[in-house]
Amino acid sequence: MERREPQRLTRKEHTQSGPRAGKAESTPKFDFKLELQTNSWLRIGLSAKDLKREFNNLFCHLTVANLREAFHALDGNKATGIDGKSKSDYARNREDNLESLIHRLHSGTYRPLPKRKAEIPKANGQMRPIAISSFEDKMVEWVIAKILNALYEPLFIRNSFGFRPKRSPHDAIKATYCTLKDNKRPFVVEIDLARFFDTVPHRRLMKLLKLRITDRRFRNLIARFLKAGILEETGDITSSDTGTPQGSIMSPVLANVFLHYALDTWFLENYASKSAVIVRYADDAVFLFDDKDKADRFKPTLTDRLKSYGLSLNEDKSGIINFRKNQGNIFHFVGFSFYWGKDRGTSIKRLKVKTEKKRLLKKIQEFASWIKEERGRKKLNDLWTLAAAKLRGHFNYYGVSSNRPHLNHYYYAAIGNLFKWLNRRSQRKSFTWERFSRRLRYNPLPMPPPAASLKQLIDRRVYAY
Repeated sequence: MERREPQRLTRKEHTQSGPRAGKAESTPKFDFKLELQTNSWLRIGLSAKDLKREFNNLFCHLTVANLREAFHALDGNKATGIDGKSKSDYARNREDNLESLIHRLHSGTYRPLPKRKAEIPKANGQMRPIAISSFEDKMVEWVIAKILNALYEPLFIRNSFGFRPKRSPHDAIKATYCTLKDNKRPFVVEIDLARFFDTVPHRRLMKLLKLRITDRRFRNLIARFLKAGILEETGDITSSDTGTPQGSIMSPVLANVFLHYALDTWFLENYASKSAVIVRYADDAVFLFDDKDKADRFKPTLTDRLKSYGLSLNEDKSGIINFRKNQGNIFHFVGFSFYWGKDRGTSIKRLKVKTEKKRLLKKIQEFASWIKEERGRKKLNDLWTLAAAKLRGHFNYYGVSSNRPHLNHYYYAAIGNLFKWLNRRSQRKSFTWERFSRRLRYNPLPMPPPAASLKQLIDRRVYAY
């Protein structure tokens, strides 16, 4: 159904024809000066284009207007912090709460609450700890993250893709693919930082922030969040001199700032050229070299560099791969596996990308666990709608060229699990395959997109330095 705007019946907006028709109202002019006065992010972004500039008055951007913007931007359905207050609770007296918050911020009496610890499963079967802030703290973090993003976005290298505006894991995959496809840089140094978000040294991070931010009050506010501590499930509050807790809104940008200085700029200054390229997504990175000796010499130097910044490599997921066409090797990056394979009916090898095997199995297990738990709680139509959303989400992320066989694998595994557990909604098997097939035929679930519709990995942009 076409969406229609509500009619306005003022005389000026009536349309007329003929010589007595009135002139159409002109579109209001964009007042750049007014926008510059009221838009903090625009002012910071314009100033940040000067890469050598230091910022000594960022605290002034902590305003009621910006906190109100943060209030509207935050999802009210997210888990609550240790105070148990949700967005709807805060909204009951929002303006007074915002005025109180801004007063505490500018008087120096504001103290963020400890974060609540929760755990989510990882692909390897282990648990990933995340920290959940109170809603009020989330608003302050949102504004800080917005300021930091505007401040550091011009500094970040173009081959850094994690948690940045208008960049995605697919861009990281494209950059890697375009660098490798001609087989000129076949020696891959694959790294994974061990417990990166838990081991970032606070003192070193604050020194790096000081290179760009000379506003002591703003830096101290960030430090308060880092020192706020985490409420453990045992009831104890623990604090540490290391770590930017996952789940924190400003944690991704702080991580990017730290790795920008610790890794990206160091690589560009000492190694980057047409024969050596870095591609980084958050704490996952690959370094692509044209010569094995260069890769061999780089690995221990990289280890020493990371150690000097308090970081270490996960040796099980780090190494040097000879990725020449005839070697038959494979490596993994942001949930995808890179390999050289043949198209059906041909003998020519070309670079291909597919879903990483562990990720594929984990996604299938997650779907099976979900339908097993929810089959008795929701109506069939609701389960069907949610299953369709899960399939679409999987295809959107993993739907890249050459990966259609693995998309099919996920689809048929999901369909099998859906039938299996819908048929066990009661003590006797009542949802027969005939009924299931009929429903699937008349109310089809999303299938993997055709090959021509998958995301193409060839990009005209040049990523090599």
